[in-house]
Amino acid sequence: MASTTTRSKPGPRPAAPTAPDSSTQERLLVAAEQLFADQGFESVSLRHLTQAAGVNLAAVNYHFGSKDALIDAVIERFVTPVNQQRLENLDGLESAHGAGNPVPLRDILTAFFQPFLTRVHRSELSQRLFFKLMGRCMSDPGSRLPESTLPLFRAVAGRFAQALQLAVPHLPQEIIFWRLHFTFGVLAQTLMHNEAMEQITEGRAGKPSPDEILAHIIDYCAAGFAAPHSASDTKV
Repeated sequence: MASTTTRSKPGPRPAAPTAPDSSTQERLLVAAEQLFADQGFESVSLRHLTQAAGVNLAAVNYHFGSKDALIDAVIERFVTPVNQQRLENLDGLESAHGAGNPVPLRDILTAFFQPFLTRVHRSELSQRLFFKLMGRCMSDPGSRLPESTLPLFRAVAGRFAQALQLAVPHLPQEIIFWRLHFTFGVLAQTLMHNEAMEQITEGRAGKPSPDEILAHIIDYCAAGFAAPHSASDTKV
């Protein structure tokens, strides 16, 4: 027997937040990049973010689903092109030197770091905000690597570890991975706290350009990779 219960007539559907188009999504991303860079991922509220973007609160859920998903989108938008460029740089070096032949250590490190300078010139953010955001993407407590970025990160780690193994054959593979990890740390610290150097040293550290800072980082990290492994049977 058919039920005699009648359904209530559905009310009108709520309007889509702002406009369901790419311009709204782009405004959210741009506002998020600037706020996250300056304040960190955890400190920025959704209300603050939507006010800066000029959209309503529901727009975040409409376009991204949640604040966490928006953070993932910001991180992916910045780190994916950097990692792609790293692999392209390494491809070019290995092709130039021939398969199986070592690439000079400094060239490998340049291939690893250079994409940051390339990306900053293409970013809508100021140089200061770009570097701070990249530092936060790698080290901020409120960030994590989105699942979508992990395959490319693993490819970068594996490819660069192989190239470094040929360049510094005195190091076992596990130590190369650790020193590559320390290299990430040097980069993150520099990007996040570059301004602190001027404050702490009262200007005695100078105001090097991004290219000069990159050269300093490469000098430092190259010395770290070239250093002997403490557990190795080395002669001083």
